[in-house]
Amino acid sequence: MSGFNKRVQELNALAARTQGNAAIAVLTLENVGHVSGTRGLAASGAALAEYHRRLSELLRPSDQMLVLSDDRVCLVFDELLDDNHVLLAALKVERAFEEPFVHEGQSVKLEVRAGHVYFGKQEQLRGLTAEDLYRFAESAREHAARSKVGFEISTEEVFTKMQRDWEVNEAMQTALEQHELTLDYQPKYRLADGELVGAEAIVRWRRGGLIVPPSEFLPALSSTQLWDLTIYSIRRVIREMIECSMEVPIAVNVDASVLLDPAFFGALQSELNIWNLDPSRLALEVDQANMLQGRGDLINLLNDIRSTGMPVVFDNFGTGNASLEEFRNLPADEIKIDRSFVTNVVDNPDDQRITETIIELAHRFSKTVVADGVEDAETFSYLAAAGCDVGQGFYLSAPLNEAQFTQLLEAVA
Repeated sequence: MSGFNKRVQELNALAARTQGNAAIAVLTLENVGHVSGTRGLAASGAALAEYHRRLSELLRPSDQMLVLSDDRVCLVFDELLDDNHVLLAALKVERAFEEPFVHEGQSVKLEVRAGHVYFGKQEQLRGLTAEDLYRFAESAREHAARSKVGFEISTEEVFTKMQRDWEVNEAMQTALEQHELTLDYQPKYRLADGELVGAEAIVRWRRGGLIVPPSEFLPALSSTQLWDLTIYSIRRVIREMIECSMEVPIAVNVDASVLLDPAFFGALQSELNIWNLDPSRLALEVDQANMLQGRGDLINLLNDIRSTGMPVVFDNFGTGNASLEEFRNLPADEIKIDRSFVTNVVDNPDDQRITETIIELAHRFSKTVVADGVEDAETFSYLAAAGCDVGQGFYLSAPLNEAQFTQLLEAVA
């Protein structure tokens, strides 16, 4: 990074003297591993060579390319007039990879993701170190990769948020290393007779005497931290299930990016084998939005997981787009109606129609229906009368820590 540091320092000095602008981009060839696995090492080597060739042809004399690894490069675009030129540079890179290249008679697509940082006239960004600028661009690239788009441009407007994310990221790393995270369990009850039938495990991060909501720290995590947090949660749930004799199924939330990691299925099976836990006692809860967008690889994986006897729960159901054909082939055992429909279901006719339709369709395809966010007696009564199978929410029970949940299990045994 020393050469990169020197170059950015030179660009910062130039911007201070001339009021010129510059941009930094971090790019990766996302599918080189897939090419290697499906076409062989020769094809992946050719893909990398073509990747670097096309990038080299894009550069002007004032630009620079720094190779960070075989599939990761950093581009420095100098002498840009304004932010529109940053967009033009980003589009130029994207268009360079629209056409596949041919290797031994076969067409190979190059899937490139890029994060761009525009700086120079922007006061907040001009004072950053080269490492900070690189992290800024890398965060934008990661977001582009998660969103399945070619590039993302980050500007001064999002810098403050990204700084907060970095702080949360570093604090979470400390929390993972020092075992500061705990799990709470929110009970799930059958609405017909009030029987306890399971629970959802919820990660709790207590920082400075306060609980940090998952909605604040989960989006800030790196892909590595998200993996570590998921494996930590699964491992801890299994251990507490064994140690506390939890006989009801416990659901653990898993992000789609973790599910799609080639190592996940093996890691999951390894944890079950170590503790000799019946797979039916652990459930995986995934967001519906990731399932209904042509994600055949994810659907196949979830069906493989279900074939072991482990239930799959679709969370936030009703907020995405789904055809009846997709509903028929849904790789889930439980469907959890999104709380946005449950909250006002007693008074809102539209929410009633949506909720009742989900319940009817789910039952026709032998799925269990769970209502998330049952907060009062009226909502409970309405859902029970509508045929909803299971509910969770503060009216039934607040999330409980390990000791409290164990006491509940003993009381209902």
